[in-house]
Amino acid sequence: SQLFHAARAAGESGQTLGEARQIAPRDLEALCDKAMVLCEEARWEEAALIALQLALHEPRNPRYLFLAGTCLQRMMQFQAAAGVFGLSLIDNDHPIVLFRMAECLAAAGQFEAAREAFDACFEMCRTHLDLRDLQDACADALVKLTLH
Repeated sequence: SQLFHAARAAGESGQTLGEARQIAPRDLEALCDKAMVLCEEARWEEAALIALQLALHEPRNPRYLFLAGTCLQRMMQFQAAAGVFGLSLIDNDHPIVLFRMAECLAAAGQFEAAREAFDACFEMCRTHLDLRDLQDACADALVKLTLH
């Protein structure tokens, strides 16, 4: 709660929480690396605690937001994960972010929104031959969604 109040106060003064608390970017990156190691060990709850704090400190950092969304998705907190992936899309237009958001929307039972997101991801992948597997995954997901 105290951290959220500090984040809001920083935002109102035009700073990120990380800037207001004068946390060096390299320290935030070190925490991100730690969270990623925890993810590799499938320690999602511990990684999520770090990732969500990173996202609070640097709310426009798509890497921190994607990491937080991934942790929440693995913890089956699909609604929250979809929201965090949505925030990540503001500064990260890579189709994988949209794909992950679509997966979470589908898992949360928001089938129409999931369809729209998978469709958009599919279209984004059209011009990228290196994303063919992701495009195929979108197509497969869309077929499965026709059952809903």
